[in-house]
Amino acid sequence: MKALFLSLLTLASVSAVASPYLPYLDADFGCVSQADAQRYLSDFRVNVESFGGLELCDSKIDTKKLLNDISLIEKTDFAPDPDHFLIGNLVPLDQYYGWMKALTRGVERGNDRPTASAYNSGGHFTMQNGWAALSTLGRVGVVIHEARHTQGYGHIPCTHGPYAGSGSEGCDASVAAKGAHAVEVEYYTRVVLNAKNLHPVYQSMARLMAMGRANFVFNESPMKKREALAALSGNRLLLVDGERVKESEAPRAAPASRLKRTSFGASLVKGKEAVAVDLYSAASEPSKDDYSYYKLFQAPRSMEPKQARDIEEIDLAEQRFFAVLGEDKRISTYDFPGGGWRAPTEPLAGALAFVTRVPNGPSGLFVVKEDGSILPFDLKTRRLGSPLSERWRKDTLAYAMNGEKLVRLTSEGRVVDAVSGTSLPAFHDRTVTDLVNVPLYDAYEVVP
Repeated sequence: MKALFLSLLTLASVSAVASPYLPYLDADFGCVSQADAQRYLSDFRVNVESFGGLELCDSKIDTKKLLNDISLIEKTDFAPDPDHFLIGNLVPLDQYYGWMKALTRGVERGNDRPTASAYNSGGHFTMQNGWAALSTLGRVGVVIHEARHTQGYGHIPCTHGPYAGSGSEGCDASVAAKGAHAVEVEYYTRVVLNAKNLHPVYQSMARLMAMGRANFVFNESPMKKREALAALSGNRLLLVDGERVKESEAPRAAPASRLKRTSFGASLVKGKEAVAVDLYSAASEPSKDDYSYYKLFQAPRSMEPKQARDIEEIDLAEQRFFAVLGEDKRISTYDFPGGGWRAPTEPLAGALAFVTRVPNGPSGLFVVKEDGSILPFDLKTRRLGSPLSERWRKDTLAYAMNGEKLVRLTSEGRVVDAVSGTSLPAFHDRTVTDLVNVPLYDAYEVVP
């Protein structure tokens, strides 16, 4: 019996130290000690009651979420910085905790600014519902971002992205301006490139978050973008990037999820649920999409569509839009500056799905009806145009661009040249269910 007890004790000890990584899911964080909790709450002057009271173990309580965030900030170990255009040594890499402590006059929980995840008033941070709905990575990014504001760095109106033309002050001029967005993106990039004790999934999340933010929060973009082609074939994801073809396992998602383009790359979407796809890694573990505006469904908002038949996050010119075709055949769009959903359109009889590219090649947002007619939807005026002269072929699932050539995904799962009908070599002997163009950025390398 004594030997058995010692064996079990040994196994328990091995299990306790088996992982070299800090936890990244709230559910995996153990109870924080009373001493650490009091130190964190004191160092950051946290209004505990506003977060739901003192909680050491249950990460469903916002107090524990905040303690998890602070723990990650304190315990992350970074190797020396590589040379990278998103790292400017704005925060000494071994001093995040002390830097945060010095710049935080107080932290409280509120719900008075629905368009913000948090805001900083003279060093006092007010964390909003958007913060609570984020992953640990997203929440850490928010508090690091807010600390930079204490140093006097504000925002300016955005020239592109979801807030383009609205006058909303949510962007920085550039990475060189060294503002709150630059500090946040620097943290994500350090996590990706030189964190020593953070989980690979947390690093993947950081890569997606860096691109999801950096592609629009700087008026002078630090990243260069190129277009690639992504396809889903069973549980395999194929990425065609010029002459390179990469194959990897697709992340697990709900059955019948659709591969959708996002501003950071791609997600697998079903209804209002979205799983992010890391196009850059050799294998992608599932994580909810906190990086595009599919995250809008993580917190309830007024006039939110009850059910989603189809969804698109789409950039047109310099502006970003988010549109939903409901099961009731109405189209809803999100008002980013206003922080809520606009009233839906009248029902469109026979509305079947959104498409973003039509048979003769143009891109935009279109509605395909059951009879094959294609109607353009003006995202600015929120009006449907007259049907196009061309109709949607019954034997076609999607159109996309492979370089300069228009390609077509047939209902049989073949990817062919839209003009000649010849199969694309990259998809030889593959049955493809989804085909989309996706953006790739030069901030990170695509792992073969």
